Amino acid sequence: MENQPNLEELKPKIKLGMKFWLEFENKSILGSGWAKLLKNIEKNKEGSLSHAAKECNYSYKYAWNILKRIEKRTGKAIVITGKGGRGGGGWVKLTDWGLYLLEIYQKYLNEITKIEKKLGETMKIS
Repeated sequence: MENQPNLEELKPKIKLGMKFWLEFENKSILGSGWAKLLKNIEKNKEGSLSHAAKECNYSYKYAWNILKRIEKRTGKAIVITGKGGRGGGGWVKLTDWGLYLLEIYQKYLNEITKIEKKLGETMKIS
């Protein structure tokens, strides 16, 4: 047959990819992007949601909507907020619930990464 692909060139390009998310009572609450936002909030010493959102390429409003969506789906706040100084602004910090969700997400991610690696080593595509 004409125009058959060269399988030997294509085979090494095939890799396993897995996505997962946390669910709470059958509602998705945390995937990779949203977890990244929580991680950025946690590491951001100034407590700025704007900075955490920018690191994810999210607008402030979209980031705030993510936090509210998680809160609505779980019934528990994942952040606490406070007012800023004289110039306005404010701060945001993860609650214990938010920290727990981020921690459990990270634990699952670590295990899934190990599984992906093991499958990649044992399931050689030939």
